[in-house]
Amino acid sequence: MRHVFLTTAVVSVALVAGISCRAEKPATAENAQGTSTEKKPTPVPPAAGKYALKDFVSLAWLVGSWQGRLPDGGSFYERYRWVDDSTIKMRSFKDDTFSKATDSSRIMLRAGTVADVGGARWIATRLDSTGVDFASEHDASNNFTWAKQSRNAWKAVLNSIDKNGKAQSVIYPMQRIGR
Repeated sequence: MRHVFLTTAVVSVALVAGISCRAEKPATAENAQGTSTEKKPTPVPPAAGKYALKDFVSLAWLVGSWQGRLPDGGSFYERYRWVDDSTIKMRSFKDDTFSKATDSSRIMLRAGTVADVGGARWIATRLDSTGVDFASEHDASNNFTWAKQSRNAWKAVLNSIDKNGKAQSVIYPMQRIGR
C-alpha cells in the first residue's frame, strides 16, 4: 500500500515511509553506451531547522484520533499521542475501531532537530504555528507538509517526482474524530 508512507508521514503518512519514491537515475555517457558503470549524483542533504522544546510543543494540535481521506475517496485512520515532552507517537489503522495498528512512527525532538522516524527518517525544515515541512534525510525524491487548518482539521501534502520526472502533489485531508 503506497500511501502507508502518508499514514506514517501523515501521516507520515506515512504516509511516511511506505512511499519512498526514488528519483530515476539520470542517463550518463557511460550507461548510455551500455557499460555497467553508473555515476550517481551526490544528493544534497536537506537543511534541518534548529528547534527548541517550545517549538516542538506547537505540534500539540496533532494529538488525537484522525480520519484521513484518500484521493479515491477511501479512508485511513491515525492516532497521535504524547510519549514524553519531546516525542509524539503516530499509529496508523485501517478502520475507525483503532484496534489493530498497521504502521507507526515517532515525531521527535533530539539535539535541536525534529524528525519523523518510521520506515525512513524525515527531518523538519520548517516548523511554526501553521504546520511543519519534512524532507527526506537521504536521497528520496519526496517530501511532505502537515498544514493545520483548524483545531479539528489539517491536511497532509505529499510532494514527489513521478517516473517521468514530473512533480506531483497529493493532498490528504485529515478530520479529527476523537481526542
